[in-house]
Amino acid sequence: MLFKTSDNVKISYEIVGKGKTIVLVNGFGAYQEIWSAQVPFLNKLGYQVITYDHRNMGKSQRTEKGHNIERLTQDLFELVSFLQIKKAIFMGHSMGASIIFCLMKHYHDLIKQALIIDQSPKMLNDNEWQYGFMDYYTRKNYLEKCQERPSVHETYAGLDDDVYAKLMQAKQDNPFNRKDNVDLLENHMSLDWRAVLENTEIQTTFFVAKESPYYREGYEKWLKQRNMKIDSLIMSPSGHVIMAEIPKQFNNKLGAIL
Repeated sequence: MLFKTSDNVKISYEIVGKGKTIVLVNGFGAYQEIWSAQVPFLNKLGYQVITYDHRNMGKSQRTEKGHNIERLTQDLFELVSFLQIKKAIFMGHSMGASIIFCLMKHYHDLIKQALIIDQSPKMLNDNEWQYGFMDYYTRKNYLEKCQERPSVHETYAGLDDDVYAKLMQAKQDNPFNRKDNVDLLENHMSLDWRAVLENTEIQTTFFVAKESPYYREGYEKWLKQRNMKIDSLIMSPSGHVIMAEIPKQFNNKLGAIL
């Protein structure tokens, strides 16, 4: 299905199941197929599941405009408004988590609960913050480093076979051009959501990957010390894409939280 945003960009989305609504938000360069193991699981729990592709990604329209977190957040808000959803659970992976942080800032009342998968609230490291991206991305060097892919394996032992098959087909059908989206990555990297999370009244759970190639443990403890609404789970063995690497283990934890 397609939805047209206020700036005339077509967004591809899917709705599966009936019941309480949960919205799944992709990361940078990701496809809604990354949630293949979660959609049927959540349906069985009685949830209506919404997945979608960000502008310039997946089956959504390619465009040179709106490559920033604020616009992607507006896209999400407009989509759920179009679907007449007044309140929902939002689960985001990587950059998708930052979109949820931005949603918290601007549309707080829309979020019933937030579930965050392997994403630090501040990506750039400095003398007072050592929980950013890969330890060495800083304000001084991130623009240069964003130009190339990090030389690490994103996953710990690969993706679940079923998820991998669906994801590879999606990538083949609609290739992602990283170069055309570096400006979005740069914007994502530059943002700091700590104040939003310190002050939120939304129940928020962080799924932290023990073997993440991108983030070290600790940011979740920092947040929990400052806000009792924040909780966390350490997931292992898993790299950055927890829900698609160890889906059964992830779904068991997810079900317990919901």
